[in-house]
Parts: sequence; structure tokens; C-alpha cells
Amino acid sequence: MKEIIKFVIIGSGNIANTYAKAIQKIENAEVVGIVSTKLNKLANFSHLPSFHNLLEIDLDFDAIIICTPNGYHHLSAIEAASLGKHVLCEKPIGITLESIDKMIDACKENKVKLGVAYQRRFSSDNPIVKKLIDEKKLGKIFSVDLAVKNYRDDNYYNSAAYRGTYEIDGGGPFIQQASHYIDLYYWFFGKPTRLVSQLATFVHNIEVEDHGAAICLHDSGMIGTITASTATKPGFPAKMEIYSSKGFLILENDVITHWDIEGVENPTKQQSKKNTHTGASTASVEDTSNHELILNDFIDSIITGKDPLITGESARNATEIILEIYKNQF
Repeated sequence: MKEIIKFVIIGSGNIANTYAKAIQKIENAEVVGIVSTKLNKLANFSHLPSFHNLLEIDLDFDAIIICTPNGYHHLSAIEAASLGKHVLCEKPIGITLESIDKMIDACKENKVKLGVAYQRRFSSDNPIVKKLIDEKKLGKIFSVDLAVKNYRDDNYYNSAAYRGTYEIDGGGPFIQQASHYIDLYYWFFGKPTRLVSQLATFVHNIEVEDHGAAICLHDSGMIGTITASTATKPGFPAKMEIYSSKGFLILENDVITHWDIEGVENPTKQQSKKNTHTGASTASVEDTSNHELILNDFIDSIITGKDPLITGESARNATEIILEIYKNQF
């Protein structure tokens, strides 16, 4: 019989619902409780014991899943680690390097796992492209254009006081909607050595950016561009264009849609674009398959003792790039 890993979910928003649904599809995982400050609004979790904080919990559990706003991630992680509980954190891991380092240190000191839900690393054709890059089969990559052009209406930003703030969200689409793909950019190509950016607010009445672009320079000579937006109606699938000495490929929503690499056959297993959550026009997630992958990897790390695929140290890099984008504006 498989060991059952028992989770407590911290937070009760849309992404908490996604994790709850995903865990229902995993044989050796169970949600046993929920922590939220909005206990009167937990219709989707009414069958679970609910608590105002971790220290109130009087039941047996192994790990937490952090689904709170970005600026609060470190608080739950540090508290859970002090209780000897493993930590799976929704992206981004944090909004400051100081808070992230405190999370990482707390989990190390208490010998618990810290994983981060950058599940795009598992998604569709992304692992294939990563392998080809590592094996240098694409030739010398000289240009990468990443575009995460989403749209969010005013209802999204008005749905909670923290949305569109630096203090809690940490910024706009770069740290929110584009965070997954900036992690993917780092995973493929590493951190840029220099970057410059231009950010602005065009459509929404918020204190953070709703559109911007960055130019990234790498030691290899590669020039990358990253565009992130919540102002581009109606919202478009995330796209990454990779150009090399052997040709080019284009990923849309994690699927190879265009391929022309000299001497290398198109490796995609997708016959058409997969009907998965793009994030282009809504924050809701109906397809839980990627979250099931991240959960299975995290559960395996707890049982076997190995590191999860996305560790705290690895996830820190995406936030570091994003903070550099915010810092190095023209």
C-alpha cells in the first residue's frame, strides 16, 4: 500500500481550489485541512476542518501548500518548517530575495522539503526543448523572444485589495502572470548578465505595471526579450521564439507549433494545441494536469528523500530576474 501524504492548504482562493481538485486525482495524497482568514467563505472546502492559522491545527499532516498572496508566502513557509512540515509553495516563491532566503534557510534547518509550483517545466514539449538545449542540438542560440500577453479586466484587480500592489503582489504581470515563463526562460538559458527594461501602466488603475518589456544580454552573446502584460486584449497564449545557427522553433502554450532546425526532426508529440489553461484571459484553472505533475514530484521527494524538481534555490532565480527587470528601467 502506498504511503498517503496528508496536506493542509494555506489560503482559499482560486488556486487553492485547483490544488484540491488535483489532489483528488492522486492516489497517495489527501487534503485534511484548510487555513484561511475567510472561514465564512469556504463553500468549496466546507467538508474540511478549517483553521485561522497553522498553530491551531490539531490533526496529523505532513505538508502544506501555500496559496496565499505572494508577499505572505514566506510567513507560512517559515512557520510550517518550524513545525517540521514540508512546504510546497505556489509561484512566485516570494517577492524579495531576503524573504526567499529566510524560507530556504528555515526549511534546511528543519530538514523539510521546499518545492515551488513552476509546473511549466513539466508541461507538454518544454522538457523536450530543455533536453535539446542541454545537449546543444539546436546549435548556437542567439535570440529568444518571450511574450506573455495576457488580459485582466478591472474585476480581477478589484477582487482583492492586495491585487496590483507592490507590497503584497510584488508588482504586475512580470511577477504574477509571466513568472512561470520567466522561470522557464531561466531554466532554458540561465540568468542574463545584464538587462534593461521599460514598464508602464496603460489600462488599469493600479500602482504597478500592466505592460512592459525587457532586453536581456547573456554571457553566451544571446539577446533575449521578455514582454509581459495584462493590458493586451483579449489575451494570447504565451509564446517563446528561439532562433539559433541551425534554424528556429516556436513554443505556444508549451507546445512546439513551428520547427525548422537543421538535421533535427521535430520532436513534438502534440498533433495540435493542447486544450490547457493558458492564463491569457482568466486566472481560473480548470485543467489540473500540470498541478498533478508538480504534486506527484513533490510527494515523491517527501517519500524518497530526493530534492523536488523545482527547489527553493532554483525558484529564487526567476524572482531575481524579475526584480532586476523592476530595478533596471530606462
